[in-house]
Amino acid sequence: SILRDYRIGVRSREVSLLGRREVLTGKAKFGIFGDGKEVPQLALARAFRPGDWRSGYYRDQTLMFALGLLTVEQFFAQLYADADVEREPVSGGRQMTAHFSTRLLDEKGEWLPQVDAYNSSADVSPTGSQMPRLVGLAQASAIYRELGEVPGVEGFSRGGGEIAVGTIGNASCAEGMFWEAVNAIGVLGVPALIAIWDDGFGISVANEYQITKSNLSEVLRGFQRSSGGGAGYDIYTVRGWDYAALRATFLYAAASVRQQHIPA
Repeated sequence: SILRDYRIGVRSREVSLLGRREVLTGKAKFGIFGDGKEVPQLALARAFRPGDWRSGYYRDQTLMFALGLLTVEQFFAQLYADADVEREPVSGGRQMTAHFSTRLLDEKGEWLPQVDAYNSSADVSPTGSQMPRLVGLAQASAIYRELGEVPGVEGFSRGGGEIAVGTIGNASCAEGMFWEAVNAIGVLGVPALIAIWDDGFGISVANEYQITKSNLSEVLRGFQRSSGGGAGYDIYTVRGWDYAALRATFLYAAASVRQQHIPA
């Protein structure tokens, strides 16, 4: 299991290095890559269950590789804007590179069973815009849980047992959409797990120029639940290179969200 993760991580890093070279030498027009985020994304993949949804951003290639939702060939097909949907199933070359999604319809236009698959909503280019969608995906699970088993929609949910997983970089956490979504998820108490990849910089600007106290955990502390329960979030801070701690934390957090609809 660990060796499998190691192989995926190494492969993803090589994809980033090769892809960046293709962009810088003019063979591809634009590229954003996920190097440096491999270890936490490998750990996060362990917390996914069939039926769960991702609402993420353009650094998530390792997560997509680990979940079996993307191949190296498909990644480069999108980098080169291949219009053949067989080779580039995400969008047939219509989206920018590293915009990830999964197919929801079969070749006949019929709904595929989402409860049996890892699902990824389509990324969009504005940074931070994955967060409002995360609210909706998590709220959908909460509604399904309230309704119970609904005849005719078995392929979409199993009684609201799935969770929504959001990923975002630290720089985008300075945006209003992030804070509005965090607040809404907390108020609604819906099943969402948010992973913030904080490497201290946004492109080339240090946290101190865009995040109060330069520490998102400190800023988010006001949303933390009290030890006795109640509204709010469970908040965890783990070093991005600590594979064992990351796996344990994501598994624990995801289990808590599934059981209690407590955001983490």
